[in-house]
Amino acid sequence: MSAVRTRGEAMPPGQTRTEAEAWIDWAAARVERLDPLNTPPRLPDIPEPRPDDLKPFLGHWSPYGPTF
Repeated sequence: MSAVRTRGEAMPPGQTRTEAEAWIDWAAARVERLDPLNTPPRLPDIPEPRPDDLKPFLGHWSPYGPTF
């Protein structure tokens, strides 16, 4: 981004330079917002498991325990 800012500063004053600086500011803000390293990493919230969550993996067995 610094090379783009330097190029924008070297432009002669006028509407083109103003538009370029506005675009550079927008692009820098966008990059800042999208950078995943700007916020500390955290583990996802894991919901409490429910018996129905096991059904796809148990075949004919019941997720609620054995039946007698």
